[in-house]
Amino acid sequence: MDRVFWDENKSCTIDFSAAEWATDAIHDVFQAAKLSILCDVDFVAETESELLLVEYKNANLPNAAHPESFRPWEDKRLNNVARKYFNSLQLLQVMNHGTGKKKRYVYVLECLNGDRVLRKRVRELLAARLPFLLQQQVDLSEPMIDSVDVLNVDEWNKAYPAFPLRLQTE
Repeated sequence: MDRVFWDENKSCTIDFSAAEWATDAIHDVFQAAKLSILCDVDFVAETESELLLVEYKNANLPNAAHPESFRPWEDKRLNNVARKYFNSLQLLQVMNHGTGKKKRYVYVLECLNGDRVLRKRVRELLAARLPFLLQQQVDLSEPMIDSVDVLNVDEWNKAYPAFPLRLQTE
């Protein structure tokens, strides 16, 4: 099975060949079930020890329309990014993926002025929308999430060298 996936704009590939299991098809599952109310992460990979849910957004593409108007810290955008985690995790859990493994959400973000400070702020705002506090308040059999990161492409490739993300040049 091919585990090298393209993003929706064909601007990058991510290679999950080293993963036990991986998919980029949650969107297709939701659409086939006519569940347009649900949102999905772009990529999922399962390893021996963790379940990675990955959202990729690149507003720095040469053909991006109005990259200066992309504001990753806005409530509406962050709520949508958080909803993608919840909806995807729910499906993955009923499919028995990630049971007993660390659950990591990684938002790979490239945008105008997208420096380390901006990514840190987006991470803080996103973390507040994810179930970290909920799982402290409720007795769960296992955590719903273990970590969230907001990384640029270079940081992703350093943190996850087994799963290279390559930008496509024209």
